[in-house]
Amino acid sequence: MSDTTITSTRFANSQKKWEALGGHFNRHGREALAFATLQEGMEYFVHELGYLAFNTVVHPVFARKPKCIVLSDPVCARADLPALVKAFLEKHPRAVFAVASEACAEVLRPLGFKANCVGYEPELPVQSYNTLGNWKELDMIKRARNEAKRRGVQIREVDISQIPRESLENISSGWIQGKKVNDREIWVYARRPVYAEEPGVRKFVAFDREGVPIGYVFYDPMQEEGRVKGYSANTVRCDEQNYGRLATAIHMTAIETFRGEGVEVLNLCLCPFTELDVGKFADDKATDWFFKISRRFGGEIYNFDGLAFHKSKYRGSRNPLYFVSNSALPSNDVYLAFLASDIARSYWGTMGLLMLGIYKALLKRKN
Repeated sequence: MSDTTITSTRFANSQKKWEALGGHFNRHGREALAFATLQEGMEYFVHELGYLAFNTVVHPVFARKPKCIVLSDPVCARADLPALVKAFLEKHPRAVFAVASEACAEVLRPLGFKANCVGYEPELPVQSYNTLGNWKELDMIKRARNEAKRRGVQIREVDISQIPRESLENISSGWIQGKKVNDREIWVYARRPVYAEEPGVRKFVAFDREGVPIGYVFYDPMQEEGRVKGYSANTVRCDEQNYGRLATAIHMTAIETFRGEGVEVLNLCLCPFTELDVGKFADDKATDWFFKISRRFGGEIYNFDGLAFHKSKYRGSRNPLYFVSNSALPSNDVYLAFLASDIARSYWGTMGLLMLGIYKALLKRKN
C-alpha cells in the first residue's frame, strides 16, 4: 500500500472535501452516482489513485463488527481500479459494494466477492433522443410535453439560490408525503436536495402560469478525463399529485439544453430489482431470490412497480448494476444497505411489510 494512503471519517466541510476529492472526480467521476459520493454524511477512503465513499454499519445480528457499505464504484482511472480496491480492502476487509458497475464487479469477484444484478440504469442518448415523443413508443414523452404546454408550465435552468427556498422545500415535503416511506428523507442512492450552487450540477425548475415553482430536477455531472460526458437525474422532486408527468417534461427540456453542448447521455439512475436478467452475474441464489421477491411483493416498502413502469417508458438503453458482497450470506447485506440509506429502520418491520405485500397478492389472486 502506498504511504500516501489516508483514511478520513468525514471532512470538516464541503470545501475541504472538494479540495481533497474534486480532482479525482473531475477526471474519473464517470458513474451516474459518482457525484453522489460527495454528498454530506459519507465516509471516505482516500488514496493517491482515487477514493471510495462508504457508510459504516453495525448491527447486533448481521454486522456485529463494523461493515462498510460502499456507494458506487471507486472514483479512479479504470486501469487503477484493481489496485485501489485491494488497498481499500486491506484497511476495510468487511465490505459491500451496493451499486457497482459490471467492470467493478469483475474486479471484485476474483477477490472472494459474489455479484448479483440489482437492477439497471436507463440511459438516454442526448444527441439523438426524440424529446418531442410520439404516440407509438414514446407516448409518455408526448403526453408530458403536451400537458406542460396546455397548462402553461415554464421550465428553465436557474440559479437555485435565487428561487425562494420555502417554495422548494414545500415541493420536496409534498413529494415525500406521496411516497411509501413518507416520514423521513431517504438518501445515499438518491441525493438530498441542495439549494445552493454545487460544482458542475445543473438545476432546472418548472413554474406554473403564475410563476410559482411546482417541480425541479438537479442533474449531477458524469465526468470522463476532465470533460462532462453526461448527467444523471439524481434529485427529482415534483408536485406529482397535480402534474403527474412533470419530471418527464423537465428531462426533455434538459436534454435539449445539453444537446448543444455535446453531452452524450442522460442517466435516469437505478431502477432496483427490475429486469435482473440484463446482468451477467447472479452468483448468490439467495440474494437473487430476495431481489425477485422484493420486486414482486415489496410494494409496501417501495414503489418498485411504479418506478419500473415509468422508467421503461423512456425506452433507453439498460446499463446493469450489481450488488457485490464478500459475506457468507450476501442477502443479509441487502438489509444493511437499506439500513444505511434509511430505506429501512427495523429488520422485522421491513420483513413485516414484505409479508404484507405477499398477503395482499394472495388475497388478490383469490378474488
